Amino acid sequence: MKTVTYYTQHLDEAKAVASRCKLMVDQKLRTLDTGDFQEWQISNEGVNCQTARSVTEAALVRELVLKQSRPVVPVSTPKTSPPPSSAAPAMRYRSDHHKLNVGETLAPV
Repeated sequence: MKTVTYYTQHLDEAKAVASRCKLMVDQKLRTLDTGDFQEWQISNEGVNCQTARSVTEAALVRELVLKQSRPVVPVSTPKTSPPPSSAAPAMRYRSDHHKLNVGETLAPV
């Protein structure tokens, strides 16, 4: 029996076995009764088949995650600088603590 470690280190072989196994499982399902199919699943061939398929699927998922986690480098980004600190008006402290009237605003006019 071949292990997950073996197939992880021999990914090309795992992919080849996994592709053959898909066809083999379909064929076994058609030709074997339930008991014989279960026996085949726990045989060396059946276990190798499932292990190769699992490792191959995990490698595909890992590849997709790595592709998605890579930062996208924009083609060109315009350089912008922050506005000068004097561009934003400072809030004045209101010592009388009165409420704003409807016509009163804190926005610069």
